[in-house]
Amino acid sequence: MLINFSPNSALGQLLLLRSIAIVLQLVLVLISLWFLDKNLPEQPIFTVIALESLFQLASIYAYRKVSDVSPGAMVMQLVADILFLTVLLSFLGGASNAFVSLLLLPCIIAAVTVPPRFVVFISGAALAAYGYLYTVVPMHHHGMHMGQHLLGMLVNFIFMVIVTVTIVTYLASRIQQRELALAKSREKQLQQEQVLALGSAAAQVTHQLATPIAHLNLLLEELNEDFPEHPAVQEMHAPLIQCKTQLDGFRAQTELLKPHAQVNKQSFDTLWQQLHELMTLQFPEQTIACQLPAQSFSVSGDPMLIPALFNLFVNAAKANEKCSASRLEVSVTVSEEGAAGGRKTWSLSIRDLGPGIDMDKLALIGKSVVDSSSGLGMALLLSHATIERLEGTLHLSNHQSQGAVSVVTLPIV
Repeated sequence: MLINFSPNSALGQLLLLRSIAIVLQLVLVLISLWFLDKNLPEQPIFTVIALESLFQLASIYAYRKVSDVSPGAMVMQLVADILFLTVLLSFLGGASNAFVSLLLLPCIIAAVTVPPRFVVFISGAALAAYGYLYTVVPMHHHGMHMGQHLLGMLVNFIFMVIVTVTIVTYLASRIQQRELALAKSREKQLQQEQVLALGSAAAQVTHQLATPIAHLNLLLEELNEDFPEHPAVQEMHAPLIQCKTQLDGFRAQTELLKPHAQVNKQSFDTLWQQLHELMTLQFPEQTIACQLPAQSFSVSGDPMLIPALFNLFVNAAKANEKCSASRLEVSVTVSEEGAAGGRKTWSLSIRDLGPGIDMDKLALIGKSVVDSSSGLGMALLLSHATIERLEGTLHLSNHQSQGAVSVVTLPIV
């Protein structure tokens, strides 16, 4: 049987603290009866402790297989603690009891476990309980000279609740924000490590292919001298030239990606023309319905920008093929003021008419290696990394009617 006495469970910590509190209550009451005040109402006190113990056992049984609970359940548990402590103190002197300040403890627990609106409710319940003990419970046996002292204790309790809850809530919020920032940093670091591993593998393969391609080029030259008119020799020229061009292009991209490398800008019209030509050559059956801005602008000339954007077009085209669709809706917009630092940005939106993206993969795809119908989503991962490196954003979503939408936002150079 799984009990939530786990350091990672707020409810488990609360149940553990309540178990310790019940034991301490019994010990303190027995000590008071044996050595201090023998005129305490034994039956009501032990009845309250017994009811609290039954509630504790019921809570443990109810949440024995739950890893976490809703804020409402936590509020119910804390209100029960305030209720049991108030009833118990009502038989032990009310507001004059030295342990009345324990009503502050549920407020502190609420400040670090539940949203602020519930913290206000728990604090109000604790103040109401203290007010009840101060006004309703008779304290004539302490003498009238204790009135000013008890009033001072009431004012001090109100001040402590306001100050303590405010400070603890603020600190808990700061800790949560820091944990979220650390989680995002770890996620980004893992993504960068994956991209670095893919880049290292690509560089290693390219380096290993350079020597055999150069050797094949030498053999081709010898064959060309011996059999200049042979059709096979003529047909080998184009593939080897293409391989050599790709290797030279990869080396050039590697140089441009080094730190402090000079990256020029390019016109968006040139960028769009290259993307359109690539789509026409690879997916001639696809029709692109595009809305382009009337005014031209300049974008980054990074060598990885076109492959990153082309990957999005390829994914959209392949999604269309699954549903026998042949239309891609593309729109480009220019924003006068970007989100960061008042920079101008441009956005590229690509919508396909395919089946869309699975909801369980929508939050992960493009940010980590995810199994997909056509692979592991590495192309989209590389596109996302390139766009982030260029200080842009990539947002993937499903269209409300059909298909998926990819929106890339990049700064205007």
